Amino acid sequence: MVYTEFSVVEKPIIEWLEGLGWKYIHPDELKRDIEDPFDLPTLTEAIKRLNPQLEAEDVDKVPSQLRRPSNDMAGNKDFLEWLKGERSLVLKQGEKATTIKLVDFENPENNMFVVTNQFKFSGYENVRFDIVLMVNGIPLVVIEAKTVAKELLDYHEAIKQLRRYAREAPQFLKYLAYVCPTDGMAFKYGWVTAEGYEKFFDWNDEKLTDPAEASVKGLFEKGLFLDFIGIFTVVEKERERS
Repeated sequence: MVYTEFSVVEKPIIEWLEGLGWKYIHPDELKRDIEDPFDLPTLTEAIKRLNPQLEAEDVDKVPSQLRRPSNDMAGNKDFLEWLKGERSLVLKQGEKATTIKLVDFENPENNMFVVTNQFKFSGYENVRFDIVLMVNGIPLVVIEAKTVAKELLDYHEAIKQLRRYAREAPQFLKYLAYVCPTDGMAFKYGWVTAEGYEKFFDWNDEKLTDPAEASVKGLFEKGLFLDFIGIFTVVEKERERS
């Protein structure tokens, strides 16, 4: 067996996610431009389905609003408010603002959960994320994988890579709820910035002996994942960091 990051780290994570009901889609099958963080057809369909009061021309206005947040932590905070249904939009002059629902937090199965890998994106630089988790066409988590089979490489190298992403593609990271560095054994979740601020945590589950499997199955069970984002994901106000 050839030990690669895909075979040792990425593939098991994807399989665990599929076991939780996430649908794997090859990146080439996603209908998106390399500069677009969204799977736009899936996002548009979700907006229509979750907001039946909207007219067709109103639905088309929402993605452009979602692209407006700045490419920094302030933008990340703005988008999380959109995601949680805390923002509204004036669709027609003279009318009251309408709250837009992007995710159905109360009914997890009323959403589209997708996992993909080797996801290319063009920000300030061209990058390729190891694993991306999307809900209703919106990227919410990036998992960066390294393998300890390579000398001197572990999850700390994955953190360094995530920090590079923060510099090179903040246009993408502003949509994320959190990021996960892993080496196939250790699996962390938290946040990192271009300036080097980082804060990562472990997910413990005594029922599973494999810490990476325990983290994936704990963090990404659909209902818990949405609760985690909707209730427990915040931006630290005093530092303006997620």
